[in-house]
Amino acid sequence: MKQRSSNKGDDGVSPVIATLLLIALTLIICAIVFAFCTPFINLLEQPLNKSPPEILAIVSVNHYNTNGEKTYESIVTLKNIGKVSLKNTDYKADIYINDIKQYIVIKTLSAPDFISTNHFGIQLLYGTGPTNYYWDPNQNGIFDLNDRTIHPGDLLRIDIINNNASSPSFSKVISRSIKLIE
Repeated sequence: MKQRSSNKGDDGVSPVIATLLLIALTLIICAIVFAFCTPFINLLEQPLNKSPPEILAIVSVNHYNTNGEKTYESIVTLKNIGKVSLKNTDYKADIYINDIKQYIVIKTLSAPDFISTNHFGIQLLYGTGPTNYYWDPNQNGIFDLNDRTIHPGDLLRIDIINNNASSPSFSKVISRSIKLIE
């Protein structure tokens, strides 16, 4: 048997379909890789040394008792200088003195919930901010730390941390306030 040869180009459409399928498959793989890499790209865009914003700012540190005697009472007043209200039960605080994390346990910023928690290094949490469900802008709150915790010349840092965040630890800090104590 002889095969017929044709001059009409009897190749068919298979190479065109194969090329389109390869292009579609390549685009799908690129989309999947991009979806997996996007969170890491966002992390790389943020400078690692960028400090969190200051939402709850240290306004003052009181060293005097009610009689006016200098006893290093270590009463820290914070003020919400941000533009949003913070739901107190969603946040906790870490306290650093001279860049050393202190064993001061503040598991919630809600004063009513704070009373029943295991807290160490702090006596009381009160003020218009912590007493309410939300700590609204311009409201103050007071951390009454154990006496003699903070002294003049200390560098006090308070980090407010989101209890619900599941991202890396440095991005859980929603507010950082630093003050040199006089």
